[in-house]
Amino acid sequence: MTTVEELKVYVQEKINEYPELKGQIIDLFQLCLDEIEDGASPMNEIHLCICDIDETIEEANQEAKRL
Repeated sequence: MTTVEELKVYVQEKINEYPELKGQIIDLFQLCLDEIEDGASPMNEIHLCICDIDETIEEANQEAKRL
């Protein structure tokens, strides 16, 4: 995934799969956009955003298993 448009599709898919994490996912996406706007490498920020979203989902899944 190398473009913001592709990231948007990914973000929407994850929100649909994990609606309870919508706020966190949107926050991570917005942080990515802000960093890119401030001059950071788009490819790097997109990669970081995907990793952060995946980590957030994994943590939520682990928490759900504990309950």
